[in-house]
Amino acid sequence: MPARPAPATALSLEAVLREGLAVSAQLRRSARQVSRDAAVSGLSRSLLNPRLNLIGSGSYTQVGTSIGLITGLPTLGDVSVGLDQNGYAVLQNTFGNVGLVLDLNLLPLQQLAQISADQARQQGSEASLRESERQARFELVSTYRQLQLNQALLPVWTAALQASSSLQADVQAFRRNGLAARIDTLRAQALVAGDRQGLSEVQAQLAAQQARLAILLQRPLQPLLSAADPIVEQGPWPADLASTLESALRQRPLLEAFRAQQRAQRQQARVALAGRLPSVGLVAGLGYSGNRLAAPVLQQQTSLQGPIPLALPSTDLNNTLSGAFYNWGAALLLRQPLWDGGRSGREAAVAERQADLIASDEQLARQQISQDVSAAWNALQAAPQAIAAARLSVEAQERALGDARLRFRAQIDPLTEVLLVQRDLQAARASLATVLTRQALDQAVLERETGLVSGAAPRAAGATGSEPASAGDGAGAAAGRSPAQRLRRR
Repeated sequence: MPARPAPATALSLEAVLREGLAVSAQLRRSARQVSRDAAVSGLSRSLLNPRLNLIGSGSYTQVGTSIGLITGLPTLGDVSVGLDQNGYAVLQNTFGNVGLVLDLNLLPLQQLAQISADQARQQGSEASLRESERQARFELVSTYRQLQLNQALLPVWTAALQASSSLQADVQAFRRNGLAARIDTLRAQALVAGDRQGLSEVQAQLAAQQARLAILLQRPLQPLLSAADPIVEQGPWPADLASTLESALRQRPLLEAFRAQQRAQRQQARVALAGRLPSVGLVAGLGYSGNRLAAPVLQQQTSLQGPIPLALPSTDLNNTLSGAFYNWGAALLLRQPLWDGGRSGREAAVAERQADLIASDEQLARQQISQDVSAAWNALQAAPQAIAAARLSVEAQERALGDARLRFRAQIDPLTEVLLVQRDLQAARASLATVLTRQALDQAVLERETGLVSGAAPRAAGATGSEPASAGDGAGAAAGRSPAQRLRRR
């Protein structure tokens, strides 16, 4: 027999948030960016420290040379005498030096500007990390709500298919007895086919959301995941629109990141302009040197030239000389750039234009935040009335469907009336699930924009029982509205 699929693992929203935020790849990437920018900032600060270097040098030289010398001596009477001296020498010179060199920038204007720019970038990265946490939390919540909605729509379409199949059986029975027209049979078949299509679409969306949640939690795709929390009506938002907008614009890390990036670009312009300013450096050194001069071979052969040449005794010497000395000193180096081809000015202009561009991005983000907050807040204000109306609609359509079936079996109303009521009930149930989850998602939007978590206790949605639900204005909401839209087309 084929193996049965493993049962789905039910998770609450709290468990999903706890596990998802701990393994979020988006948060890990933002944290690593903060670490990178902190390292860059530390590198810039280290440029202010003096540099101390140990230097050393050594050399060895050997020279071999012949030595010749002819000297005329004073004349003795009429006798002229000369001294002829020939020789060979090998000279070896060894030199060694070791010292310390200190290099310190006494006027680090460019380095100070670079440190300020890197610190601003680090602050921007830290703000981006907080923004990433909000975005990751919202992604987890929206995925969970989408999963809840598809789980809630699944029994709705299943019940609709069962009802349409039962209705088709009744029509076929009436048809065999000659009490129903062929058009009623065709309409019943179309109703069953439409319900099967809707059920398959919801099943596909449910599988997609289960896979997406597993990917966000970095879990294997099997076993499947399901939402354990029921669809509930959320409590009222605890602030008015003006306070909510003020909180969203004042405490939003996204805007803080934009402002930090602007400061970084302004400081980068200062870095470029600081390249035109003079710099003063101090260089100090202390060294010790040693030298050794050796003549391991020094041969001399001397002869006396005259009327009678006379060879004198030769000599063979081995001499060595050595010595050592120390030295120290300091120097101030002044550097004043005169012309860099306009490079520093161009770099400063680019940085300023980049800062202006970031300011425009901040303004657009403010507008988008204001629009999102206003839309979500107003939707939350209208949600209780919409939910109450959806519940009443479901209750009324359930009673109307029972009456329509009785009247059809009694041959009072045609099958068309049953089809319309059946569709209305299906649309009402899907609309209730969608309105509830849209309310939850709108609240999640406000929590993302303001960083606040509503503490109001939610109220259970009795019309949906314990069925989970979730999604917003996306595919889930479209799935919730599809029964009504198909009914209108028919």
